[in-house]
Amino acid sequence: MISSWQSRHRGGNVILEFALAFPLLFLLLSGMYQFGYSFFVYNQLQSAVRTGGRYAGTTDFDGGQSGASFRSRIRNVVVYGVTSGGTTPVVNGLTTAQVSVTWLADSKGIPQTITVRISGFSFYAVFRTFTLSNKPKATFIYLGQYIT
Repeated sequence: MISSWQSRHRGGNVILEFALAFPLLFLLLSGMYQFGYSFFVYNQLQSAVRTGGRYAGTTDFDGGQSGASFRSRIRNVVVYGVTSGGTTPVVNGLTTAQVSVTWLADSKGIPQTITVRISGFSFYAVFRTFTLSNKPKATFIYLGQYIT
């Protein structure tokens, strides 16, 4: 049988064990959260790039001004989800300046493939900042109409 004196001292042991284990548990759980968050952000970026690439592959291409209007619409789709732009990006901190749109054209200037990628996007994860360079990227075959 345990006396009342022994049960009081066991309560002190539990507090001491918790105090010793808490920093390790906190680091473990916060590391798991940061790791999961980094995967979430990258997945959101990858989804946005693929959406922009699919849009680019099927929309009309206007070759005027080196395709500036075409690029602008695609960048808006990647960042805001709509061609007209917006105020809230699909991924916090993403801007249209970080979206690169390039295409490989044939001898007539008609695009054959269109590549959309993210460059210079930084996010904080796993206790440090990561900067993505040309990742994620998506390349699609151009199936739209060429407008001169």
